[in-house]
Amino acid sequence: MIRRGMLAAFAALALLVPLAAGDVATFANLGFSPDSSWFMFGQYGMDATTSRPWAEIFIVDTKKNVFAPKGSWKGDFQRKLEPGQSPEGALFSLFAQAVPQAKVLKIDHLASGRLIYILADGQEKPQKLEFRDFKTGDLWQIALNKSVSEGKDGVRSSFGLEISRTAPDGSVKRVVAGTPTLVREGVKDYVVQRAIVSPDEKTLVIVIEKRMDGKADGSLRFMVEAVRLP
Repeated sequence: MIRRGMLAAFAALALLVPLAAGDVATFANLGFSPDSSWFMFGQYGMDATTSRPWAEIFIVDTKKNVFAPKGSWKGDFQRKLEPGQSPEGALFSLFAQAVPQAKVLKIDHLASGRLIYILADGQEKPQKLEFRDFKTGDLWQIALNKSVSEGKDGVRSSFGLEISRTAPDGSVKRVVAGTPTLVREGVKDYVVQRAIVSPDEKTLVIVIEKRMDGKADGSLRFMVEAVRLP
């Protein structure tokens, strides 16, 4: 079941994701466990300096918002890509290492949750979002509060999230996420790229773009914040 789901998910991924370029990563939703306690995602791209593909895969404990034990894999591959070739093969190659743990945690690669927000290509990158979940009628507001400082040693930054959900009856629930006290070296900006409701409707996974400093222009990587809904 896991292997069949993996192949189906990768086939869909190959058709739907855009070609990554330079140091710009492509995000891959690799699914939830049946109880939504675990979320698996990956990212991949090409090093702009060497033209070599790379990939990373992570499994997140959605209840604690931390990586699962033995839940991260990274790969840098020696084969250079020719013009027009996609680096997505790096993700496929790395996935073989993640399969055993994915099976242990019963990750279903077809259980990708429900996408309720995505930042479209070319769209303005707001720090405060407001959007509606058309299935439930809930109105969501997400504020990304960041702190960025730059000195002779480079850029460092942190962020936190303020999230509110207003139900159709007018009731409001609020929750905070992120770690404002955690300072990340070399990250100059953060952008909310998408929001995913887990299959059990009890967790919100927020995908964050990290704009990196010190690499090629447009360099970015992804991280996620998993928030249990009140």
